[in-house]
Amino acid sequence: MQTKALDHIAVTVSDTRRALDFYCGLLGLQQVEQHQLAAEDVKKANAIDNARGQSTRLIAPGTPGVLIDLLEFFELPKDSAAVRPGIVGATHFALSVENLNEAYEELLSKGVIFDAEPATFPLETGSVTVVFLSDPDGNSIELVDESSH
Repeated sequence: MQTKALDHIAVTVSDTRRALDFYCGLLGLQQVEQHQLAAEDVKKANAIDNARGQSTRLIAPGTPGVLIDLLEFFELPKDSAAVRPGIVGATHFALSVENLNEAYEELLSKGVIFDAEPATFPLETGSVTVVFLSDPDGNSIELVDESSH
């Protein structure tokens, strides 16, 4: 098999409206589509019984070809079982930001909870600064300051 490209990342959320407030309102992503997922299609694709759903597609302005799908399944339990970073099975995706320290301070002032403070790591050429946070459902997101490369 030859992989062609990264198409999308999917994040399961308990409440699409709350997730949009976070991902679009706070993180600056843009909604480009929303479509319903019929229970029979969810069963066929995911082997989940009796679960209608909804997919809301977002883009980061700088990478419009990679979608972030917010998936909400209406009949499934809404409790979060997000796996914390460092545990096998944990996942995250990274968003590149212009000024990580400024973004960190802005989000902190708006009540966003971070796992820790920004950290800078040396690379072969330069360094990179990162910080991890969670969305309202506990899904892990990394902010990356590429300007420090």
